[in-house]
Parts: sequence; C-alpha cells; structure tokens
Amino acid sequence: MSPRLHLLLFLRRWHARIGLAALVFFLFLGVTGVILNHGSELGLDARYVHAAWLARWYGIGDEPPRQAFRSGRHDLIAANGRWMLDGRVAGEKFPQPLGLVELPDMVVVASSTSLALYGKDGALIDRLESGALPAVPVQAIGAGGRQIVLRTASGTFQSRDALSWQSAPREGIAWSAPADLSAAEREKYAGLLDPGISVQRILLDLHSGRFAGRYGPLAMDLVAVFLAVLSVSGAWLFYKRKHKRERH
Repeated sequence: MSPRLHLLLFLRRWHARIGLAALVFFLFLGVTGVILNHGSELGLDARYVHAAWLARWYGIGDEPPRQAFRSGRHDLIAANGRWMLDGRVAGEKFPQPLGLVELPDMVVVASSTSLALYGKDGALIDRLESGALPAVPVQAIGAGGRQIVLRTASGTFQSRDALSWQSAPREGIAWSAPADLSAAEREKYAGLLDPGISVQRILLDLHSGRFAGRYGPLAMDLVAVFLAVLSVSGAWLFYKRKHKRERH
C-alpha cells in the first residue's frame, strides 16, 4: 500500500470517528446558541435555578436564615436575597429587610432604601424606592396610630398610605424587631431559601465551557481544534474523491 493511500484511509477513518464524537457536542452548541440568542424574549435572566449544590459549584455562599420579623398574623424570613412572607417565597436579589408592620389594609416590609407594600393575601401591591421615601437610609420601621412610621438619620416620619409623609414623634411607636429562629425552623427554611443562579448564566457558562471551571474554556478550545481538523480533512477527502472521479 502506497503512503498516499495509507494516509487517505487513515484520514477517512479518523474523520468519521471525530465527526461521530463531535456530533452531540455540536448539536448542544447549536441548541444553546439559538436559545441564548432569544434569551430576552424567553426571560432567561429572570428565571432562576435554586439548588445548594449549584450554589456551591459557583462559589456562592449559602446564608442560612437566622431571624424572622413578625407582626400580627404575618411573618417574614429572609436569606440569600430571597424573602418568604407568610410561607410564600419571592425575589432573587431582594435587600435585607429591616422590619415588618401590619396595617388594617396592607403589610409593609422595609429595607434601608425601599418599602414593599403587600395586600392581606400576600400579593405585592407596590415597591417604593428611595425617591418616594421621606429620607434614606431607613433605620427602622414601626407602627403607631394605624400609621407606618420610619426612623431615619434625618428624623422620624409617619404616613397612612406610604405616599404622603409628615414628621412624627418617636414616643408610642411599636418598632419592628427580629426574633431568633429555632434550630428546627432554621433547618426548615434553609432548604426553601437556597440562593439562585439565573438560567441565562448557566446556559452561557455551559455554552462557553466555563461551567466546568478554569479548564472548561481550554476543553472548548481543544474541541475547536478538532473541528478545524474535521473541516480540513473533510475538504481534502472531498477534493481527492472529486479528482479521482475526474481522472476516471
């Protein structure tokens, strides 16, 4: 067998093997690429996967819940940027709450720069950012005379509807304060408030190989080299076959 024929058979054999091995990988790249191109329409950046092992893989610290805010029949537990109000989990990057107060027609949760207004059924009514508050940062939230009361570095303010504010006295206010969770409650809520990773980030990391860590992109580079070899060998085999047909 001539060296040229031996090389031709070798290339044909390994061209087929590399092609079969790369088929699944290229299909995966194609599918994830199409999905990522339409990530905004699909809302991938707003969808999260919650799993303790995934958070550890990304090096995200898992903050166990330690305290709860309670007012009347309502309670709020927060951890890892997520809130659980009356057993309903919400949010992904919510700020750390400072307190919870219950009014006749709504429940108000305060952070240092915002207020979240909920109906009695736990549904979010509105979120007021710093521009709608009398002053920031908010230091504490309380209730007095059926009004919301905020304590800030600029003074104490009260409101019945969280829209119009006026100065308020500091006396006679029931300030919201956290209560420690029992060991059983911490264990119960820890699994419900796992940190989340967006679906878009996971797909991007899988597509680029970064999901596998520092060596993932190198593996992707190696596969790209295989693709180049596959393309060149395929073109060369096609040329040889065509040249052979023309000679015959």
